[in-house]
Amino acid sequence: MKKLRLQLNSRTFWLCIALLVCLRCALTAFQQAYIWVGGAPLDDELMFRAANAISAGEWLGAYDYLTLSKAMFFPVWLALLRLLHLPYLVAGAALWCGASLLAAFAFAPLWRKKEPGTARVYTLGLFALLAFLPSSWAAYTLRVYRDNIFPALCLIFFAGMAGAALRAVFYPAKEKPLWPWLLAAGMGLGCGYLDREDAGLFLLPFAAVATVVMLVVLVRARRWLCCAAQALPCGLLAVAVLTFCSLNYSHYGVFALSDFSEGSFAAAMGAMMRVDTESAEPLLSVPTDAREKIYAAVPELEPLAYWLEEDEQLQNDFRDPVLDDYRAGSFYWAIRRAAQFEGVYDTPQKADAYWQSVADAINGACEDGTLPSRTGQRTATSQPIKASYVASTLAETVRGFVHVITFADCAPYETARSIGTEEDMAQWSSYLHCGFNHAAEAGKDTPYYSPYQKLVFALMEGIAWCYRALLWLGLLAGLVCHWGALPRVLRRPAADKVVPWLLLFGILGIALLRCAMIAFVEVSSFGIGTSTMYLATVHPLLLLYAFASASAFGWPFKRKEHAA
Repeated sequence: MKKLRLQLNSRTFWLCIALLVCLRCALTAFQQAYIWVGGAPLDDELMFRAANAISAGEWLGAYDYLTLSKAMFFPVWLALLRLLHLPYLVAGAALWCGASLLAAFAFAPLWRKKEPGTARVYTLGLFALLAFLPSSWAAYTLRVYRDNIFPALCLIFFAGMAGAALRAVFYPAKEKPLWPWLLAAGMGLGCGYLDREDAGLFLLPFAAVATVVMLVVLVRARRWLCCAAQALPCGLLAVAVLTFCSLNYSHYGVFALSDFSEGSFAAAMGAMMRVDTESAEPLLSVPTDAREKIYAAVPELEPLAYWLEEDEQLQNDFRDPVLDDYRAGSFYWAIRRAAQFEGVYDTPQKADAYWQSVADAINGACEDGTLPSRTGQRTATSQPIKASYVASTLAETVRGFVHVITFADCAPYETARSIGTEEDMAQWSSYLHCGFNHAAEAGKDTPYYSPYQKLVFALMEGIAWCYRALLWLGLLAGLVCHWGALPRVLRRPAADKVVPWLLLFGILGIALLRCAMIAFVEVSSFGIGTSTMYLATVHPLLLLYAFASASAFGWPFKRKEHAA
């Protein structure tokens, strides 16, 4: 009996792609953005302020303690949308669809041996699964914040590297050029690196290993031009970083991406975290007793003591009432604001000199024994890795992984109502070309959503439940296919078997690395609970792993039966 096979011609394939993109963007069009004017000065408001400054031709605006505190690609994205008159939320959904389509084509060589019509079905299926991923429309995407686009930028990078690697081994002749895929990888790497400070730790290890593997394959095939093209991703990253550093230098006299995670402020924070403390609380980096010792030994910090220890507003904004102290993830913001009040941030040069003097004074006091030291000299805003964090980090990594595969916290609406005056709403809406969930339900302080919106949200949540039911099964199947194929790969270690196996191993490994990275920050600095916003880059990686493993290696036990 002849098997029924799904087939798609090229025209039908592209028509389906267009319809799916329109549907995905239409779903997002029913969503409303969320803001809290006055409640997010370090995040959403910082990005919006910088975007307005860029639109006005003033780069990131007037200098203060926040101007260079974060990676600032997202304001550039907002300013570009403003220039093109594109609605913020729909543009984010369109970017995600573009990244999903790139990823679907990147992995297409895995089903190259199938009939063209069937291969298109696989590509369309992978695109649809990625485009409608529930984490891509979750409530965190409704904020005017950089994580709205960060998962898409990361997916573009991974798709570019995967597309180049698979074409290097499956198409050794020159009819499949690698440079377009490496160009895409470089764009994703550069923009992602400039969008979040932790992107380098997440993306660069994958880039390094993938480049080495491809170089081995290409050198053996004597494809020298393709070897040279491997420099494209890192080259584009360098151009992106140098461009931002040059703009910062021309406007503020600081040749750096930020004055927060590098330079003198990071040196001062690392010095303060050296000072020994009697506190055993893992979330505290510079506890009260350590600060008291520092104030006594370092006169430069004495003016900040009033703001940090006595000013009610600053303590209300940053101090943890349960711990009665500043958590690590809040302390560096509190001390920067205190320095702002004392005029330290009048100019970038003044701030740089001040924090360097603080770092030198504390390190000197630790070296001569005036201050008790618990670590060596370091330059960092993050807590030092200690053995006491291992168990809690592993436990949080597991919680984060479960959070991802169950699509927790992926509701397509925000349960909190936007806060701000009518003037605020008008200003933000005019710039972003989107609406906000500002209207309240009658007699309540919860946001009002129309019956049509609720119907669309119900559809989106129904899709999410399908993903919840299927992703973990897909992962189990992918693991069986992937690891079941390892003996065959080792028996016949050809490049077209080894490279796909290593690629999938890398995708799974980098997904777990992201979970572990966020887990460490959570247990050592934040303490805010497992968050979809920080883990949204993991969802597409796990889906790619599950889909590609089955496509590349199939069901190992079934193959054994056929062989017998």
